[in-house]
Amino acid sequence: MISELLFITLFFMVLALIPCLYRIIVGPTIPDRVVGLDALTIVIVVILGVYSFVQESIFFLDVALVISIISFVGTITISKYLDEGSVF
Repeated sequence: MISELLFITLFFMVLALIPCLYRIIVGPTIPDRVVGLDALTIVIVVILGVYSFVQESIFFLDVALVISIISFVGTITISKYLDEGSVF
């Protein structure tokens, strides 16, 4: 029962990738694309977490942690660049 619910969760998370990709491709402004990319990485981290639980492997959790750290630093860097025009 639990594994069926997890696979249904994975299916809906993959469906959640579609609006994120749409916002990245069609987004009228750069901040819209940054938000779409941030949402995309959050969905990917959730997918990796659920998949890690399904496979009973902690390797995917390490990958999810690295992706979330890179996404956070990238979002902050791009936001600062768009606001001030320079990163440092």
